[in-house]
Amino acid sequence: MRETLFLRLREPALDVPCAHALGGADGALLHVREAPLREALALAAGRRLVVFVPGAEVRLTQVKVPSRQPAKVLQAAPYLLEDQFAEDVETLHFALGPRAGDGTYPIAAVSKTHMERWLAPFREHHLMPDWLVPETLALPWDESAAWAVLAEPAQITARTGAYAGFSCLPQDFELFLQLAEGGTPHALRILVIQGASADYTALQRPLELLPGYAHPLEALARHWRPARSINLLQGPYSPRETLQRYWRQWRVAAALLAAAFLLGIAVNGVEAVRLKRAAAAQEAANEARFHQLFPSEVRVVDLQAQAEQQLALARGAGAGNNLFLLLQQTAESLSATPGLTLKNLEFRDGALLLDLAGNDLQVLEKLRGWFATHPGVNLEVQSADAGENGVQIRLKLSVAKSA
Repeated sequence: MRETLFLRLREPALDVPCAHALGGADGALLHVREAPLREALALAAGRRLVVFVPGAEVRLTQVKVPSRQPAKVLQAAPYLLEDQFAEDVETLHFALGPRAGDGTYPIAAVSKTHMERWLAPFREHHLMPDWLVPETLALPWDESAAWAVLAEPAQITARTGAYAGFSCLPQDFELFLQLAEGGTPHALRILVIQGASADYTALQRPLELLPGYAHPLEALARHWRPARSINLLQGPYSPRETLQRYWRQWRVAAALLAAAFLLGIAVNGVEAVRLKRAAAAQEAANEARFHQLFPSEVRVVDLQAQAEQQLALARGAGAGNNLFLLLQQTAESLSATPGLTLKNLEFRDGALLLDLAGNDLQVLEKLRGWFATHPGVNLEVQSADAGENGVQIRLKLSVAKSA
């Protein structure tokens, strides 16, 4: 179970002192401190956040709606209760308590302006309280017990029912008490704060004093029971609705981002397929070229290894099989003899076989003349066919024995 940070929010300004206390996972309450709200909010990370707001700003009443769906009850409640409020119900926020046995629902009504003011510092720090509770409903309640009263020098808060109570100035307490009692005096339990000095005997009612509270927040935190209070964070102020509202604002952007991401995957997939096909085509071309150069290699298992093996044999086979010398001579001779085009070559049995195309037989004679002036390589003309498309020539080059 998480620790709980309790706040008593009187003035929702970050630099104004705010009473706060930590409740341990075992339920023990640590010392109450007064510090700027900004410092108190720094303790909220990873903890349940329970905020008590002034009961004087929250009107407690009840409504009877023939529905068991909270959303429908909240939708109908403002119009069923509008005669009880001087304000326009459109300016009020309504929160719902648990349904009673007779079908009535307790209702807490508060100005939307107050809700926005109370939540503003939390939103500024990217926080959302788990509970926003009127102080009236944080006081102890027992059907068979006396009414609970939290008496402070400047304010008195009383809980007169499971979901009823009031808050007033000390000098008005007697009048408010009479209105709540309806002519029948009621026993009271006074939660006494240390250092407070007041004479309650003038109330002329059965009294029970509950001393030992160092701070009003301590009395609220120790007696607060979630099941017997109303969380004001409902409807448009519920954490879930807030998340949905933010999501609606970013939904289009998120959809575009998702579409761009999927498009990127598709493009990369198509490019990967294209590259795979290109690599396969290049591999096939390499194998075909390898077979042309080394026709004795019938089967290709590892093209790179087999090519390196053949080259190593060519390097170490001596002058009779000097592939590199033959290739060099071929390149130089064709460069010096314009009009010849190399169509194919093969390296077989230490000789280089060339298929050439030329314009006429004279170019062949020029090639013979070039090799005559460059000893070291034997030139053998195996065939020379002249036709309408020029001359098709097949040559065999081999390294001369004396080279």
